[in-house]
Amino acid sequence: MINIDMRLYDYYTLTNNDYAQSVMDETPKGKIKIAIYNTTQSAQDNILYKSAQYIGLTSDTEIDDKYIIQYEEERLKVLYIQKKGRFKQIFMERVS
Repeated sequence: MINIDMRLYDYYTLTNNDYAQSVMDETPKGKIKIAIYNTTQSAQDNILYKSAQYIGLTSDTEIDDKYIIQYEEERLKVLYIQKKGRFKQIFMERVS
């Protein structure tokens, strides 16, 4: 059932520049198949989830916290990945 909601989205990665600052790549690094949902509540009891505005599910094994996913007109930064189970649960926040 979850596969119905999965779509392909471009993703970018964060790299360090000469000054050890994280910068986003200019071009997409690839595509990721993920189901993304807007969270209606914030999980306040865990600091890892506190600023998450979106939650997603994916079976991609390469995803890490350096990914920025192009979701329609918004870019979502991966905050935390829960890797237990067949699907990875991804917590994301909107970035400018």
